[in-house]
Amino acid sequence: MIFLIYPALMIMILGCLLIESRILDTDNCTIEKKDGGIKIELCAQREVIGVRGEDVILPCQFNHSYLNILEDLRLLLSKDKRTKGTPSKQNVVYNSSSNEPREDFKERIEPVGNVSSGDGTVRISHLRMEDQGWYPCRFEWTKTNGKKDGFTVREEKETNLQVDVRPKILNISSEFVNSSNTWKLFCEAEGKPEPNITWWNPQGLLLNASQMLVDKMYPNKTQNIKSRLIITNDLLEGKYKCLVQNKHGADHKFVYFKQNAQKVSWTVVLWSTLLCLVLLVLLTLGFFISKKKYKNQGTSPLQNPKEEGEVTYVTLNEIKVDSRATKSENHVHSSHDFEEENCVYAVVQK
Repeated sequence: MIFLIYPALMIMILGCLLIESRILDTDNCTIEKKDGGIKIELCAQREVIGVRGEDVILPCQFNHSYLNILEDLRLLLSKDKRTKGTPSKQNVVYNSSSNEPREDFKERIEPVGNVSSGDGTVRISHLRMEDQGWYPCRFEWTKTNGKKDGFTVREEKETNLQVDVRPKILNISSEFVNSSNTWKLFCEAEGKPEPNITWWNPQGLLLNASQMLVDKMYPNKTQNIKSRLIITNDLLEGKYKCLVQNKHGADHKFVYFKQNAQKVSWTVVLWSTLLCLVLLVLLTLGFFISKKKYKNQGTSPLQNPKEEGEVTYVTLNEIKVDSRATKSENHVHSSHDFEEENCVYAVVQK
C-alpha cells in the first residue's frame, strides 16, 4: 500500500512546486525557486511594436541569487515563428559568446546592455517585415562544478515583435469619364495598421470618398488602400489633397483639377491615326491606278481628253460614203456650195 501511495505523493509534491513556481511569475517575468533558496528571474517585454526601416529594442533582464559567481554567462536570443499558437523550431539569431548573428540579422542586431551583468537587451536595426515573430530570451552559464545550466522565459512570456509601417502614398492620379462628364481622382497608399485616406478640396473642406482594401489576404503584412473621389465640373478648380494617416504618422500629396479639362482617350487618338493612314493609302493607290490606265490608252492623264462628239469633215472625190457619216451628211451638204453629185463627205476624228 505504501508503494502505491509513494508515487502519487511525489507527483503531488512536484505539482505543488510547479504551481508555486508559476505563482511567482509576474506579467513579464518568469520566476523560479530552486534548491538551496536559489531564485532565478528572467523578464522580457511581452509585446514590442517596431516600424519598418527603423530600430527596435527587445528588453531582456536576467537575475540570479548567485549572479556574481556565475561563469561564462551568455545570452541566446532565438526567433520562433508561430502558427496558430504552435511554436516551430527555434533558431538562434544572436549568441553573445560568439557575437555572430544569424545571416539575415548580420550587421542589424547588437547588444545594448552588459550581458555579463544580466542585461540581455538587444537592438535590431533596419527593421524588416519578415522580422515579425516570437523572440524567446535565454541565459546560459557554467556552474562551479563545471556543468552547464540555463534558464528560458516561459512560452507565454516570450517577446512578440510586431512590425508596423508608416503611411505612404504610392500613387495619385486623375481620370476623366466622358459618359458622365465627371472626374475620378485616385489615391493609393500603404501602411500598417490599415491607414485611413481622406480628401480635401482647395478650400480645406473634407470630402466624401470611397475606400477599399487592396490586400485583404495578408492582415499581418503591409496594407494597401485605394481611395476614389468622384467630382463634377461644378466643383472648385485647384489642388485636391489626399491625406493618409495611421497611428505612426501621415503623408499627403496633391492632384490638380481644372474645369472642362478633358483627358483625350488614347483609343480615340489611335483610331483617328489609323483612319488617316487608310485614307492616305487609298488615295495613293487610286492615283497609281489612274496613271496606269491613261498610260495604257496612250494618253497622259494631264492632257485634255477629246471632247465627245467633236467631228471634222473633209471632202473626198470618188470614194464611197461610210454608213456612219450618213446622219451628218445632210447638215454639211446644206452648208457648202459644192454640187451634190461632185462631193463626198467623210468623218475624221481630231
